[in-house]
Amino acid sequence: MANKTILLVEDNLEYVRLIQQVLKKNNISIPILIFMALLALTACVNEPLQPMRIGMHVWPGFEPLFLARHIESLNERDFRLVEFSNGSEVGRAFRNGTLEAACLTLDEVFYLIQDGMDPVILLVMDESRGADAVLARPEIKSLSELRGKRIAVEVSAVEAYMLIRTLQKAGLTMKDVTPVYLPIEKHFSAYKNGLVDAVVTYEPVRTKLLEQGAVDLFNSSMMPGEIVDVLVVHRDYLEGHPERAISLRKAWFTALEQIRQSPHESANFMAIREQMTTDEFESSLQRIHFPDEQENHILLKGNAPKLLIVAELLKTVMIESGLLRENIPLKPLFVLQETMKTK
Repeated sequence: MANKTILLVEDNLEYVRLIQQVLKKNNISIPILIFMALLALTACVNEPLQPMRIGMHVWPGFEPLFLARHIESLNERDFRLVEFSNGSEVGRAFRNGTLEAACLTLDEVFYLIQDGMDPVILLVMDESRGADAVLARPEIKSLSELRGKRIAVEVSAVEAYMLIRTLQKAGLTMKDVTPVYLPIEKHFSAYKNGLVDAVVTYEPVRTKLLEQGAVDLFNSSMMPGEIVDVLVVHRDYLEGHPERAISLRKAWFTALEQIRQSPHESANFMAIREQMTTDEFESSLQRIHFPDEQENHILLKGNAPKLLIVAELLKTVMIESGLLRENIPLKPLFVLQETMKTK
């Protein structure tokens, strides 16, 4: 044992002599070395936490986030709102790790789970109650008349789901129609130029198509609870930064309260970003429900959250329709909301 101790001491002395030689060769004194080490350590400790990046696309239901930033309840130092063209792009960015959080429809979240992601629902942002719709030319009087027609639909989970539910209602299948896959920004021009007979779309395009004479054949109010937007966060980020989650929830509910207290002023601000008039935006909000904090608590809390029941039904339809490949687990989506209640 004594011999081993002597060898260990000799090894350490040799290591110290080696360090001294390096310092002498480079003309570095011990005090300077200590100062440099402390400086590097201080820089690491004081490095600011990067903003939480939240992705979303154009949709009136997400506008309260921008309102929250406008009224300064959402701190720009801690949160960055990142805009994309559609939900598919938002989901892709979340998968790639360029977003810490994402605003998505519930069915789009299912695809994240199917691809091996581990998202957690932080907020139920809104429920579409007519803002998503299947619009057709005036001569098409019923859903059954969609047979053989060209239907514009976005290459996204929610619009594909909306089309399948529409066809189910009509007693048709995808083989009975001709889907024309177009991004949301091309829906209006495709209809106006006669390239399609019907469009599966949502606000603000819905309002613009109705102004062109399109008729509403089917909309999300006819499938209550099935098209829900949620804000999801990577589980590891949520566990590492719970204070960010609490701040984000508080900012969201503050914005909803602002809308309730000053509806016209709030709509005027939010309409500008959506390229709608204030009246059009206020009209669109009539078809979107924003669950408040208490409703969120009911939808997300406990061992059998209310939203989980809806999610299981939605998952069943998607599996039967071929939109999902497998029976994904949904319970991990739901975090214990008692710890997330706004103070």
